[in-house]
Order: sequence, then C-alpha cells, then structure tokens
Amino acid sequence: MQQLYDTQPINPPSRAILVGVKLRNALMHETEESLQELRQLTETAGIEVVCETIQPRNVPNPTYFIGEGKVEELKGVAAELEADAIIFDEELTPAQTRNIENMLEIATVDRTGLILQVFAQRALTSEARLQVTLAQLEYALPRLTRMWTHLSRLATSGGSGSGALRGPGETQLEMDRRWVRRQISQVKKALETVEKRRQLQRQNRTEKNKVSLVGYTNAGKSTLFNTLTGENVLAEDKLFATLDSTTRRVSLPDNQTILLSDTVGFIKKLPHQLVAAFKATLEEVTQADLLLHVVDISHPEAEAQIAAVDKVLTELDASDIPMVVVFNKIDQLETEDQFHILKTRYPNAIPISAQRGDGISELTEKLAEHFVSHSVTLDLSIPYTDGKTLDMLYKHGTVLETEYVAAAVHVKARLPSRYLKSVSQFAVQDT
Repeated sequence: MQQLYDTQPINPPSRAILVGVKLRNALMHETEESLQELRQLTETAGIEVVCETIQPRNVPNPTYFIGEGKVEELKGVAAELEADAIIFDEELTPAQTRNIENMLEIATVDRTGLILQVFAQRALTSEARLQVTLAQLEYALPRLTRMWTHLSRLATSGGSGSGALRGPGETQLEMDRRWVRRQISQVKKALETVEKRRQLQRQNRTEKNKVSLVGYTNAGKSTLFNTLTGENVLAEDKLFATLDSTTRRVSLPDNQTILLSDTVGFIKKLPHQLVAAFKATLEEVTQADLLLHVVDISHPEAEAQIAAVDKVLTELDASDIPMVVVFNKIDQLETEDQFHILKTRYPNAIPISAQRGDGISELTEKLAEHFVSHSVTLDLSIPYTDGKTLDMLYKHGTVLETEYVAAAVHVKARLPSRYLKSVSQFAVQDT
C-alpha cells in the first residue's frame, strides 16, 4: 500500500482561544458545559487554553458563524495572548473557516476537526489509524485551500507521484484534491479487508452470548471491562482512551459464559465521518445480544450524556437491542441528589464502582438472570455414544440433574434458545 497522508498537522497549535455560541433555542448552562468539554478535548490534544468566550446569537452568521464585531475583538485578544489557534464549539463550513482565518491570521479549528485530531493522536493500532485517516481525509477534502498545503510536499516525497501526474493547467488545489481522493480510495479498500476479517471473527462467535459496553467517553467502560475480564486494557482518565474494540470471555453465575466487547466512547456532536469510518468497530455494538450502557453518575451532565449515547445508538440502528444501564463512579458522587433523580427514571439501573469493585457481583448476577430468562429448561435423553452433545450442554448451558440408565443419560438442563435445534432430537419433555 502506498504511503498514507499523515493526518497530524506539521505545526500543531500550542495556545488556543475557545469560542462557544449560544443560539436562540439553547440553554446557557448547556452551552457552558459543552464549552467545558471542548476544553477537555483541547487539553487532550496537548493544546493550552488561554481564553474562553461565549457569544449569544439568534442564528449563526453565514460568513463567520459569530458576528463580525466579535471576530475583530478576537483578533486583538489573540495578539495580546499570543494565541496561534481559535477553536469553535460548533462545526463550521469550509467557507466560514477560511473567512475567520483570513481575518485573524491564525489557525481556525471547529469541534469536528478537534475531535478528529484527538482520535488521530490516540489511534494506536493499524486498524484505528486507518479508520481515523479515512475520517480525517474526508473532512479535509473540502478544506484543502487552507491548512493542507503540505500535501504536495508529501505527495512528491512520499512516493504517490501526484506531482508527476499534474495535467496541463491543473492547479495545485486540483492536484491535491485528486491526491486525497486517491488516498481515500486506498484506505477504504484496506478497511474493507478489516471488515471482512471482523465478520469472520463474529461468525466464529455465533454460539456465544455477546455483550457490548457502550457509553459516553470517559464513563469508565474500559475500567469495567478490566474488572469483569481480569484484563489490563488501557483505561485512562482521558477522553477517547479506547478506540479499538476488544473482546474477551467472561464467566457468569450458573455456569454461563458471555463474550464482552469494549468499544469506542460516544460524545455529543460525534462527527458523522467518525461514525462512518468506525463502521467495522461499531458493528460490535449492532451485533450484540445485550448492551451494557455505562453512565458516569458523578458527572453533572450525566442525563445529557445518556441522551447523547441513545442518539448514537439510534443512528446505528441499535436502539432495539436489550440494554442494562450501569451507574458507574458511585464512589465519586459529591451529593446523592442526581443519583436519586436518575434512579427514579432508570429504576433497574445497577450502581457500581468499577474502580473499587462495588456492585460488580450484583451486575454479573443481573447479566446471568438476563440470559437465563432467554433460556429454556429441557429434559433430554442422550445416548452414551453421543458424548459431543453432553459436552455441549456443560459448555453452553447449565446441567441441573443427571440420571444414568441402561441406554442413555437422562439430563435436565437449561440451555439458551439458540441451541434448541441441535438437541431437539433428544428432547423427552419441554418444560
């Protein structure tokens, strides 16, 4: 495969001004909370925040998103604070971005671009890098006139040969666009291979109960995954610590086994480029038999985060999958008020501390109860010559009683309904 476009900027900004916009139908506290999350994203990207500002507007300005007077004000603030970037808590059009950059003469980044940048920094595996590269390139394509002039340098030095293919009268911008489109095509082909491999892996797991962890970024999914599996998956107190899906076997009470998958965290205003690029990873969610929705109950905007996760699940056509809500980080609650309010709205939610291990036994019992309720109790008469079926019962079900008679073993067992077809010929009585 030819060299891929490096999605990391050559000279990333180091000091940024954050800009939020309160539109007519928005509440100020929601705008402030979103700007606080933008600060976390900015700091996760390694950029120092030197100033924050919010401008109330009825509707976005089509030229600058914010007002022209506000842009002039920010020009002076940027010069005084030596800021080299301005970051908006909204998605800007390519034209708005160019207009603001021309006025301020510093890099202008919107929320989508910043999220993509954080993903690019935290992508550790080849699959995650491919997915982030695709999202970055598709985001960059309509914005090539500003920050992507190093494409031509990379193209001529990196072996893609786009410089040699420049046609008569073709501008540098046209050449860059053609180069990016070719890179997008290459990455998509590579991701098709990844998707086929994941589909094969899922086919090999069809005889297992599949559970996927979902939740807002930094809700504690990876910590819970480690607690339930005994693994040591990276679990940091940072946004988007996990980009890759990891699946492990977990034993539950009543001799049950599930396959548990940790997945990428969601966020408000999740860029559609990321949802599309991470299709193969997010299919772990859509193919699950049960979702564990992990909520940071200590977060002041926990309810809004629940709504954001539900919105993404709807976009993924996964909202009909059975779900168990888990209130995590109960050890970090400053007051009980929010817990009681949300517990009223989600009465079946299970309070836990994945870090301390509080409530984990109750959670595993709840999971076991769920899959028991989706099982059938059978009386079977299995010939001694069919040891394979007996092994299957012990492996995938719960053997309740056994009686050895002359020609066969009489077994009473509880078995997930997916296995009924394979044992139906041995059924004595279906209870």
